[in-house]
Amino acid sequence: MATISKQSIHLQLQRAAKTILLASGSDGRASRAEVASKLKELTGTERALVDTFFRFIDHRDARPGAAVTRADVASALQLAKQKLVDAYDLDANGLSAAEVKKMGRVGQLAAELAAIHLTPFNAAKRAAEVLVTPKWTPDALPALPAARLSHSARVSFDAKAKRALTNDLLTPPIARALTAGGERFSIVAQFTHDSFGIELYNANGRKVAHGSGWGPPGQPIEWK
Repeated sequence: MATISKQSIHLQLQRAAKTILLASGSDGRASRAEVASKLKELTGTERALVDTFFRFIDHRDARPGAAVTRADVASALQLAKQKLVDAYDLDANGLSAAEVKKMGRVGQLAAELAAIHLTPFNAAKRAAEVLVTPKWTPDALPALPAARLSHSARVSFDAKAKRALTNDLLTPPIARALTAGGERFSIVAQFTHDSFGIELYNANGRKVAHGSGWGPPGQPIEWK
């Protein structure tokens, strides 16, 4: 896990708080039954964070039938940011994997979500890994006609196609469509028997990253 900013973790806590408030009725008070019902709409780490964060808030008032108010959520959110997240960033340069490991369950879950939803750019780089993990799978993403590529992506695609004609080690390039983090990207990639190269273009047609790898399939992409 790369270093994660406190702000990105705060954002995931805020999202969890908002989900808890959405579970409440017109009275603005979220009961345990209402939150349990809301959790059925969620999955994975998001569900775990909302559940754990609600228990953190609810623990303050363990009376039968007690409900969580907007004020309770706001107070707990502020406390969680300060005590469960910021307190672990001792060098004030973001949370490293070692620092996250020391955090409580609420902070760890929020950090895990933050790592997944860092930016559309990072989400796209992670999503592109399906082309090479656990094996080289060129058809793992939807095909994109070369005619629909941006000018810069098309220039690269055509150059790779030309090189493939003169180099038996190179396969013809592929163009793939990718949506990540709510944004669209285009991918131009080329493989050999023991290596690969991947280029990532954003919706404006600009190359935002290129990655490569050597050795057997499944090796991490080295992004630049």
